[in-house]
Amino acid sequence: MSTSLTHYYARAKGSFGNIHPAEMAQLGEDFVVAAATGAGIGLMSAALGGLDKKVFGISVPLDGIAAGVLGFAGLQMTGTTGHALKLASIAAAGSAAGRTFEKFFKAGFKVKGEFEDLSESGFGGFLPEAAGFGASQDALVEAAKYL
Repeated sequence: MSTSLTHYYARAKGSFGNIHPAEMAQLGEDFVVAAATGAGIGLMSAALGGLDKKVFGISVPLDGIAAGVLGFAGLQMTGTTGHALKLASIAAAGSAAGRTFEKFFKAGFKVKGEFEDLSESGFGGFLPEAAGFGASQDALVEAAKYL
């Protein structure tokens, strides 16, 4: 049973037509709030020289603290302002989580020491070369042992 391409085109066209204009406008407003939050976090990072500060020997993400404050304030307010603050809280939390997990994963990759080259040359020199295919493949096998 084969379905024609026009069938899939009609389904896609129909699904775009079912988007409610008010929801589309709300999504646009939410994107603006998230972008403004990102700009504010970027300004805060530039002004403070980074978003992670040591407090009693523990690295504290300032955008994570901002997320908590914005979320708490958003829960206390009602209406559009409360919604915007809760959305800004989610955007700030995403920023903090992204940076925190990036550091976590980078630390995990650097334990074995084989992945630093991956960011510099794309594949860390493991691509087969014209003259030394076997040697490059051996290096790939050696790197795979550490996974």
